[in-house]
Parts: sequence; C-alpha cells; structure tokens
Amino acid sequence: MNDNLIEKDFYEEEENNLSIIQTPISKKQMLKIFQRTPKEHIYSRPAKGGGQWSFVTGVYVKKILNYVFGFLWDFEVKDKGKEGDQVWVLGRLTIKNATGEAIIIKEQFGRADVKLKRGTEIPLDYGNDLKAAATDALKKCASELGIASDIYGSNEFKDIKEEPKEKDDKKKNEYLKNIKDKISKINKENGK
Repeated sequence: MNDNLIEKDFYEEEENNLSIIQTPISKKQMLKIFQRTPKEHIYSRPAKGGGQWSFVTGVYVKKILNYVFGFLWDFEVKDKGKEGDQVWVLGRLTIKNATGEAIIIKEQFGRADVKLKRGTEIPLDYGNDLKAAATDALKKCASELGIASDIYGSNEFKDIKEEPKEKDDKKKNEYLKNIKDKISKINKENGK
C-alpha cells in the first residue's frame, strides 16, 4: 500500500475542518470571512426609534470580498423601487470559481432614505440614494456569507480559532502510525 496516498487522503479529509461538507471555500478563506471585524472598520449611527446601530462601510466589505475571492465576485441590482420616502434595491452577490462559473449566489434587499433639498419635497440626488441602497444590499448579501457577522449578527457570533498545527500534526502522526501498524500486522499474517 502507498503510504503517501494514505497521508494525502487524511490531509484532504481534514484540511477544512470549518465545514462539515466539502466546499469550494478554503479554510483560509473561511477564517478571513469569519474573523472579528477590526475596530477601526466599525462605525455607529443613531437608530430610528432610539439606540445605536453598528455598521461597516461598503468599501470595507468590497476589500474583504476582493481579498478572499480574488476579484472573482460580482454584484448586480436585480430590481429597484421607491416606497414612501425610501428607495430599495434587490441585489445579487455572485461568487465565482477560477473559470468564472457561479459557485455561491446570495440575494438581499437594501434600502436608503431619499434625501430632499432643504425645505422642499425635491430629491437632492436620487442616484446617490439608489447607490446607498445598492451598497446596503451588497453588505447584507456579504453578511450572509459571514462577512462582518460579529456586527450584523452579534448575538450569534462566536470566535473561530484554528487549532494549533502541532495538535493537527500529532493527530495526523497517530493516524498514520495506526495505519502503518495495521499494514505491518496484515503483512506479517500474510508472510511478507
């Protein structure tokens, strides 16, 4: 039996222990997505009805998407509308593989208040309001992947830490030793 094959199979099986199924997202990508958002990228604003909302900027989300997926992502506005004094958009975030095929698609709504010229009912810049709603939709789509999940899902956020490599190496070495011992025992029984 080829010992390299055993080692390779074990390594591939244990490579991404952050997901219980095989996924096109690597362990390193997942760790970056699920990391705690750096404090310098967290902002707050007054919430309607009182209190404060924490948020991250669209620029931060785009930088994380670019870093994690190497520019192999796309965002499009699927639909838009205006309800009362707000605009909304339905956005779609598509994560692609190296050949450009979609591997993950997330859709979410975003919204923004329509800003009016002071003392009038005339929109100041409707295009900027739509852009703000689109950015909101992008951030919501990205949060479904786990980006800034400590901000947008703070009650459910848990720090994910990679186990020390020494522990993985010890576990792997024990596994390989057990396999080699079994192979030796089979070989002895068969007179080899």
